Amino acid sequence: MVHDAAQYQHLTNMELISLLLQQEMDMQKQQAVRDLEDYIDNLLLRIMEQTPTLLQVRSRHK
Repeated sequence: MVHDAAQYQHLTNMELISLLLQQEMDMQKQQAVRDLEDYIDNLLLRIMEQTPTLLQVRSRHK
């Protein structure tokens, strides 16, 4: 933990705030991706349960 803090000691307050804000934005983006993945997973599950034929690949050659 001491070594982790040492890497930030040379930064100014503004640099620390900027770094913190960037990390918060990154965390929000990661959460948004997880939310979309969960939504897609649930949507696919509902399709597989209710109308699995929608997921069938149709041959282009008839």
